[in-house]
Amino acid sequence: MHPGFRNVSGSGLSGPEIRPPRGRGLLSALATLAVGLVAAGSLPGAAGAAPSATANANTDFGFSAEPTSATVAQPRPYFVYELIPGQTLLDQITVLNKTNEPETFIVYPEDATNIVGSGGFGFQDQDRMHNKLVGTWITMGHFSFTAAPQTAVVDTFQLTVPSNAPPGDDVGGIVVQESHPNQTQQSKFGVNEILRFAVRMYIHVVGSIQSGLTITDVSVGHTSPVIPYVTGSGTAFVHYTVVNSGNEILNPKSVTVSVTGRLGGTMATKTVTGQPLPAQMLPGGELSLIQPLTGIAPLEPLTAHVVVTAIDPTTNLPITVKRTALFWFIPWWFFLVLVLVVAGLIGLRKWLRRPPTAPAPPTGPPAGEPEEVPARA
Repeated sequence: MHPGFRNVSGSGLSGPEIRPPRGRGLLSALATLAVGLVAAGSLPGAAGAAPSATANANTDFGFSAEPTSATVAQPRPYFVYELIPGQTLLDQITVLNKTNEPETFIVYPEDATNIVGSGGFGFQDQDRMHNKLVGTWITMGHFSFTAAPQTAVVDTFQLTVPSNAPPGDDVGGIVVQESHPNQTQQSKFGVNEILRFAVRMYIHVVGSIQSGLTITDVSVGHTSPVIPYVTGSGTAFVHYTVVNSGNEILNPKSVTVSVTGRLGGTMATKTVTGQPLPAQMLPGGELSLIQPLTGIAPLEPLTAHVVVTAIDPTTNLPITVKRTALFWFIPWWFFLVLVLVVAGLIGLRKWLRRPPTAPAPPTGPPAGEPEEVPARA
């Protein structure tokens, strides 16, 4: 049966109930959707990964989109499946035109994209997407349709997991985009804007699961006071990257960064929860951060410590990894004084080791000989 769609008038979004396989604890706890705002000009968030927002993020749009549910079923803010390789199913998405004019929509599947350095993920605009997984597994009934005013359209799609799909978590979405072929929609920034709404889709492919969390590229920069211990203390800037190196989604919970010295013990520590940590990290996701720590006393070997904790969604247990980096924290004037001291010691050594000075030769006659007196005329 080829997937299709149907119109539903008014606010009753009824239809045949489709129950996907039950998801795991992590996936059933997520209630987040993605909103894409793509502009032809330099609008924030344009031509890039769409920022994420809550399930009510599209209430200001002239349309909404959500997984179709029967009137007696619990509403689904996103699609969640646990499937085996080779499995196929049908499901539906409901698009509601909330305006008083007919609206044309474009609907297409897409892979979620890891946002470089942020640890999070979003969705590219249609011209930049590069589907390799979820986006290639979905066949929409209709990729474009027109909804009457105050009317919902239910579009059926087919999802087929390839028989050779690797196990683990894959995330994608069905993107609903307004189409304005005969009109130009102007934003307050004075540029054309296209509104997109991505309904997330979480697919867990059954198989061997490997949780992985890695810290890489720990390095330290610093600033130092003019005279340590007198004019103040220094600041260390700890750079680090956290990588989800497994094949399942992880929930970062906290990062603790500290600096210790061999003489002074723990000089500074900082624990981060919430922002800028993402709510979720897809497999392969990377989070790069810089943590400044003040109150650092220089002139001794120091160690930067990075401790990251995330939640394994399969077991709901924490995963903790640690990484350290050794560094010296020495002010610039210390090197100048050191150079002057070394130069002075070298000069003193040369002066002490100089050869003795030979005595001056006598100017008079040899001893025991009479002095010659010039004759008088």
